[in-house]
Amino acid sequence: MEKFEGLNVSSKFAICGLPLRVDSYKTCSFGCRYCFANGRKIMEFEKNLLIANTDSIERRLQRIFKDKDYDPHNFLDALIANGVTWHCGGMSDPFQPINEKLKVTNRIIDITNDYGISILFSTKSDTLHGANVRPDLHTFQLSVSNVHNRRDIEPEVPDIESRYRMFCELKERGFKVGIRIQPFIPGVSDLGIVEMFRDADHFTIEGLKIIPQEGEQKDFCFGELGMKPSHFTQMGLLNMLPEWRYDLYQPFVAYFNEHGMSFSISDNDMRWMGNNVCCCGDKLAKHATGFDVTAMIMKRNNRPWSLDNVLKEVGCYRQCKAYDLFTSNRTEGCKTVEDFYRMRFGRSSSPFSPKFQYYHAPTLF
Repeated sequence: MEKFEGLNVSSKFAICGLPLRVDSYKTCSFGCRYCFANGRKIMEFEKNLLIANTDSIERRLQRIFKDKDYDPHNFLDALIANGVTWHCGGMSDPFQPINEKLKVTNRIIDITNDYGISILFSTKSDTLHGANVRPDLHTFQLSVSNVHNRRDIEPEVPDIESRYRMFCELKERGFKVGIRIQPFIPGVSDLGIVEMFRDADHFTIEGLKIIPQEGEQKDFCFGELGMKPSHFTQMGLLNMLPEWRYDLYQPFVAYFNEHGMSFSISDNDMRWMGNNVCCCGDKLAKHATGFDVTAMIMKRNNRPWSLDNVLKEVGCYRQCKAYDLFTSNRTEGCKTVEDFYRMRFGRSSSPFSPKFQYYHAPTLF
């Protein structure tokens, strides 16, 4: 079976406090119709399946921690060596059904357990396939778009009752468990999610995004879900209009604030609305980087933050190589992390710039 390098640094390191991404599989069999990475027929899915090269992950960890042999200017090595929490499940579900057979996620967990590495798992599953997850190291973020078992939207996702059962079991075992309302779908995602999972350690909301080139996804959203192209604006991907999102989120924000709940808004232009330094949740991220946009907003107490502030937080990573994280037409001559920030921080189109935040946050400008 063909393998890929499952562990990487995300090119979104300036907007995410957990830029270490590990994926067990490429593509996912849950078949969520709003997702570009679906594979609805299991037989076809398995024919095209790629799995992470776990031997490569193990060799890298041995080299860094046992052999003490790594380049401090290698961004991936430096983040690992400094104990930054890994995020597993950004591109495909680590506990999707194929894992019961192949156990690639279990293997990654066994390897990282040996080195005391913490992982935040994002999943829609209702089972962990016997993986040796440890509450002293690992945390969970359960992705929930609705509590109505909408098979027309998520045809292969386990029913909400089963997922709630796993949520309760994880909490009983001492795990920190958050709920990620992603995508937030107008007319589908409602406060019933918060009420069902009220004792979650954290809530994150992120609005539906559409890939402009993905015809099937667009047809579903603009057809069956009844949205209109005019409801969206292009910000790389097609994002729900900020004024629309802002209004839709208000009942949730009011509920969170009224009940003293931990929450974040993960849309790049609304990070200021939450109450955590990490958009995945401070309790879920055992060690976040601290130089992403959410951290900078919260650390500056809603006052403007400057390039100097950011570079001070970047610290030992300033000279780490970053050019290999972007396609050649997007590097713009940037070689290091510091180059990246210096060149792009002042742009209103940069999601990590104060100028990018939605206008309801005037104190940030």
